[in-house]
Amino acid sequence: MRAAILGLAPALLVGGTVGVVVATRSAGPDVAETVAADAPYTLTGYGHGHGRGMGQWGAYGYAKQGWTAERILGYYYGGTTLEALGDKAIGVRLMGLDGKGLDVFSDSPMGVAGRTVAPGEAVHLTASPGGGATVVVTRGCDGEVLWQESTAHPWVDPVDLGPDRPANEHLKLCGGGAPFRGSLGVALEGDAPRVVNHVGMEDYLLGVVPAESRAEWADTGGAEALRAQAVAARSYAAAESRYAYAETCDTQDCQVYGGSSKENPKTTEAVRSTAGKVLMKEGKPVSAEFSASTGGYSAGGAFGAVEDLGDTESPNHKWTQTLTAGEIATAFGVGELHSIEVTSRNNLGPDGGRVTGLRVAGSTGTKEVTGDEARTKLGLKSDWFTITEGVGPAAPPPASALAAPGVDNADPTGAVEPTDIERKYAELGGHLGVLGAPVGPELAMPDEAGRFRMYTHGAIVWTKTTGAQVLDASVLTAKLPGTGS
Repeated sequence: MRAAILGLAPALLVGGTVGVVVATRSAGPDVAETVAADAPYTLTGYGHGHGRGMGQWGAYGYAKQGWTAERILGYYYGGTTLEALGDKAIGVRLMGLDGKGLDVFSDSPMGVAGRTVAPGEAVHLTASPGGGATVVVTRGCDGEVLWQESTAHPWVDPVDLGPDRPANEHLKLCGGGAPFRGSLGVALEGDAPRVVNHVGMEDYLLGVVPAESRAEWADTGGAEALRAQAVAARSYAAAESRYAYAETCDTQDCQVYGGSSKENPKTTEAVRSTAGKVLMKEGKPVSAEFSASTGGYSAGGAFGAVEDLGDTESPNHKWTQTLTAGEIATAFGVGELHSIEVTSRNNLGPDGGRVTGLRVAGSTGTKEVTGDEARTKLGLKSDWFTITEGVGPAAPPPASALAAPGVDNADPTGAVEPTDIERKYAELGGHLGVLGAPVGPELAMPDEAGRFRMYTHGAIVWTKTTGAQVLDASVLTAKLPGTGS
């Protein structure tokens, strides 16, 4: 692009710059001055989570615009097909019970070691080397021992192993906690005890979808987002193979799973209406990652990065966080802070996009990390952020919160309407089209004559007279007054 464009929107181009050092003080040609430990720095960012695959808030925004689950999935997970898998079983490591045995009861009969355990009795399983377990059955969870023996089958089964069984047949943990569909068993990982829930895929998803999304979205136009979530979660689980004794786990490291305690009729409908459907590629289920909020652009990876206009619904579409120099230095273990510098970005979205490289220098050394590592060390919501010295303004509320019910400018449908420039960009193929990725936000032209947005290989300009047009840099320069080269 011609240098004259700098005269139009310097903030647009500067926002994408990398290699600009902040928090640097010079005490001489060879000595870097230490920044005071209580000096504040404002981090302004976009999105919540890793940003790969589907953005859950974006899916909700698109559902409110009338997109079907199939369209949502096709948009975020390019190159996949939607196919039927059937109801396979899955083993789920219950990580909150790591290092413990299994103590379980039910309001209905249970089976263990080939024997029936009556309601009012409890089973205590302890994993044994070689894959078996010792069994102790007591009256109640803490009562007298009724019988005990060893078994090669370290599982407690409900009275009926079929799918979608009533709540009184679910297995419950002594001491409280969530009840579980399916069977509960024990295993050893080395010498470490593990507890596993062996459950049908569809029953498992009844506990995943309400834990990973918001059932109330179904009441505000987001039912298709819940259906998309059910397919993504099923696909992710079907692709899992983490342990010798279980395919997946029950925390955010895998997918959050709350047993049957969190089930909700609205998310149950989403699971049942998509039963067995998974995303496939080259004949295999894909690991359909998702995160809460992309911030307006997904991160790429196994699935191509896409602009996420639906994400304006997210409460974390844009956020701010303040840290002190001391907190930053401690997080990276560099002594006292001298400087912090973004060295590279992915060039997708405002401010240059997600951080891919960050350098932090201090009195005891320098660390170079990825944006995702920085996100973890600093406790940030995402790896898409900028850093400025001092305390900056708070992020604006999400678009969905700006117009309250009854206000004249409130959209009664709650839809997230793209601008004419965004529509034109989408028609041209988005970031995969001829214009490439955006290099800044949509901005107003001088005297409010129209609006424009810059991209890697050109620009789109909108006026009331012409509508949205694709222009190269030289034509844009000619159209905007006072910007001669």
